[in-house]
Amino acid sequence: MLDLAKFLVVLGFLLYACKLDLESRIVPNRVWKRMLLVSLPITVYQLFLGKHLIFEYMIAGIFVVMVIALSYALYLIGAYGGADAKAIMALAVIFPFYPTFNGFPLLGPSFSFAFSTLANSVIAAPFLLLFMFLRNLAKEGVRSLKGNLLYYFTGYRAEVGNLPKFHNLLEYIDENGELRRVRRAVEPDEQMINRLRKSGVEKVWVTPALPFLLFITAGYIVAFILGDLLYLLISTILSW
Repeated sequence: MLDLAKFLVVLGFLLYACKLDLESRIVPNRVWKRMLLVSLPITVYQLFLGKHLIFEYMIAGIFVVMVIALSYALYLIGAYGGADAKAIMALAVIFPFYPTFNGFPLLGPSFSFAFSTLANSVIAAPFLLLFMFLRNLAKEGVRSLKGNLLYYFTGYRAEVGNLPKFHNLLEYIDENGELRRVRRAVEPDEQMINRLRKSGVEKVWVTPALPFLLFITAGYIVAFILGDLLYLLISTILSW
């Protein structure tokens, strides 16, 4: 029950962080500090009453340090933002042992809940591509696939007069007044938006600049309910 309670408390903070990230792309440090402040007393209580062997505590501590180091390294190379790194680091400290509750995770616990969350978040990203493709297939049809196959997976067409927030452009008007189509999305500025509106173009392909915290939160839920999907995938491949 303590694992479940801690899972739900942390989930609330992660969902709140996702909301802030979507609205302003800023997640204040106080979110993670309060998450630790609320969750760590439960963790300390669990460790105090735990029946693990000494070497199990030592191994758990090593994994906590390893995940924190990995999270920071990924941040340094630009794999994700600071808020994403802090989320994984906080999870590593809050969950030194994999949480379980009434048969969950269904696939069994892995060596690190925080690492499983990170691994699942990476796996969750391709499902967004599939969702985008199916959405575009339904709205744009099969005929528009020609010349737009990549865009079907990475974006959608939006009205120039009502471009959504936190979206990058796959099509834009350059300084010479020509429509350019790119594979790597461009973050629009006011000049680019103004040129689009003056050009008479009604719709352009855009791609959502989704915060990675959304995928981390999804990976967190999957890690608790199912387990480590990356470990399952690797195990399945090696068993062939």
